[in-house]
Amino acid sequence: MKYYFAADVHLGLPPEKDARQRELRFVNWLDSIKSDAKEIFLLGDIFDFWFEYKKVVPKGFVRTLGKIAEITDMGIPVHFFAGNHDLWMRDYFPSEIGVIVHPADYTANLYGYKFYLAHGDAINIEDKQHAFLRSIFTNRCLQRMYSGIHPFFGLSFAHAWSKSNRKKHKGYKFDSDNSLYKIASKKAKEENLDFFVIGHYHAPVNISENDFKFIILSDWLSGGAGASFDENGTWTELKVEPS
Repeated sequence: MKYYFAADVHLGLPPEKDARQRELRFVNWLDSIKSDAKEIFLLGDIFDFWFEYKKVVPKGFVRTLGKIAEITDMGIPVHFFAGNHDLWMRDYFPSEIGVIVHPADYTANLYGYKFYLAHGDAINIEDKQHAFLRSIFTNRCLQRMYSGIHPFFGLSFAHAWSKSNRKKHKGYKFDSDNSLYKIASKKAKEENLDFFVIGHYHAPVNISENDFKFIILSDWLSGGAGASFDENGTWTELKVEPS
């Protein structure tokens, strides 16, 4: 039995053809791992935009939601971490498809190894611009105001903003001198962590320092397909092609 991890699928991100193929890859991946999955951790931005109105959820993603529901019905825990693109959740995921939602970071003991898990967007305190945007996005009053916008306009605006914003953030580079890594390393020493696993940055990283591993998951826009962790303490990057 293995633990599985994925992040940054960005389901629904245009163009439509690419979005559909990406969803097929993701659903195929979920289907391929359900036979030996102990738990599944989805570390945020699975959707390019998710906003739950009181009685409405975004159109689409039927294959994804159905497959996740099938997996939770099998008794396999699925953890969903709120990313900066899909943090506007109410009770749809827990009540309808049985997902465990984590609005923030989470520490888990997996086969005797201590894991720090998060989407990753709230960690780097030096990114003042993102911290300001996150404070706006998580403001309850502003969320209620946004819910008053018709879903057609609300979703259209959010996808347009996401596409524009993505063009401005390319070429992230990480090494042991990076400020994010230093934050992770400090936290690892303070909390005796073995693994520090996040997404968000769309730049796969795997840095080992003594017994500590710092990992940024691959995003699905550039062909990533999650990772697994087995009882032998082996971390494996995965690839799955569409059917």
